[in-house]
Amino acid sequence: MGRPSKSQGLAPPSVRKEVRAKQARHVVKSVIPAILASNPRARKGVEASVLIVDPGRVRRGDGGPDVETGTKREQDEGRTYGKRKGQGKRKIRDGVPETPTSPVTEEKSTTRGNAKAKTTPQHANIPEQDISKPSLASSSNPTTPLPITVRFVATDTLTAAQTLASPPPKSKQNVCILNMASPLRPGGGILSGATSQEEFLCARTTLLASLRDSFYRLPEVGAVFSPDVLVFRDARGLGDALGELGKEERFWVDVVSAGAVRLPDLGDGDAGEKRLGWKDNQMVERKMRAVLRIMVQKGVRRCVLGAWGCGAYGNPVGDVARAWRKVLLAEEKDGSGKGSRKGDGLETWDGLEEVVFAISNGKMAREFAGAWGGGVEVEMGEGKGGDGEEDDDGEDGVAVELKRKIAELEGQVAMVWNPELKIRLGVIADGLREQLREREGRNEIEGVVEEKEEEEEVEEKENAEDDNGLIRSDSDETEQVPHS
Repeated sequence: MGRPSKSQGLAPPSVRKEVRAKQARHVVKSVIPAILASNPRARKGVEASVLIVDPGRVRRGDGGPDVETGTKREQDEGRTYGKRKGQGKRKIRDGVPETPTSPVTEEKSTTRGNAKAKTTPQHANIPEQDISKPSLASSSNPTTPLPITVRFVATDTLTAAQTLASPPPKSKQNVCILNMASPLRPGGGILSGATSQEEFLCARTTLLASLRDSFYRLPEVGAVFSPDVLVFRDARGLGDALGELGKEERFWVDVVSAGAVRLPDLGDGDAGEKRLGWKDNQMVERKMRAVLRIMVQKGVRRCVLGAWGCGAYGNPVGDVARAWRKVLLAEEKDGSGKGSRKGDGLETWDGLEEVVFAISNGKMAREFAGAWGGGVEVEMGEGKGGDGEEDDDGEDGVAVELKRKIAELEGQVAMVWNPELKIRLGVIADGLREQLREREGRNEIEGVVEEKEEEEEVEEKENAEDDNGLIRSDSDETEQVPHS
């Protein structure tokens, strides 16, 4: 059977990479500056980005979902008013008008004298539903936190975030996404045509402008929090005009940018699979807790996470999935070999309601969900986008096509009765399998080489700054969150 149309061969990888680099440079140097110049909210979001180093543990009753901007002043206010019996601050935040006879300053002074006289008149005319709005952080006797809904979707990060944001929730809080960032430079290799998740995000949002050079290199434990990041493109390739979102279709996200453990030392597990060592596993969990602490401190209710560090960084998918489960659901091994149990000393994430793990590589998504356990299923998302060659989590688009063709040929071989035709189809399938093995091996090598070159480039820059006496101080731009 002949082909209905002539086959179109792909350009060499180096050519495709240069095309992507040219498109990305146009977005970074022209499109994003124009958006920021015309959109005050996006511009303010860029200016409000902050580096948070090693955030302390979040206790129930210490801010949590009531903290809207994450500043120290607002956290202090949450502690001052959140535990008061009358919940005066809660009344103001819920939109109840402040009466002329009971300003906040008078409430503070009245508390020292006669708290009972203060409480009754203030709430006499407030409807019951306004007083009883849930606030896990405002009670001196914290209740059991609500369970977190966890989903696994085979799609890209932005498509998952858009799905979470539609229809718009009653809360004005943005969906928050994890940018699995390069710890060495803003945007990773976006200007050189790289296609990992960070480059994917920075080419479709205003995120890159919020990642200041002074934040780098990123701390081992900590992250950059970027509020009000505008998403102006969908998951289609940068060369596709249909990928640009109209003004009514654009949406906002908050972003936490943090680097994963890179190229950890791996040992052999019980079943022969590669596993993280104890030290690296502890660091992975510390990094995850830092990300979730920042989200909770900023009032995040819905977030998009992923298979963090499972691409070129070389972290085993199963270990990352189990670490996310332990940290997110406050579980620990019970020592009986029968699974996990709730750990009394582990952190819970008050206010966090829904978490989506967006993993566009379908095979990786299924492996991740399987390691998570509990018989969870992977939903098929709409986007599964990438930038022509690699998708959101580094899946090679050409490799995906090769796998699809191999599966088709295997199905045809099973249905064919002619021995000669069956042999011919088998030979073709073997050739495609060999191409797939070569491509996957090359991509793994290229990923490691890119990371090594990036690290060497940054080290040379830092050494040059040291030699010239240009060592900078980031203290004025870094939010140091004290440990509790």
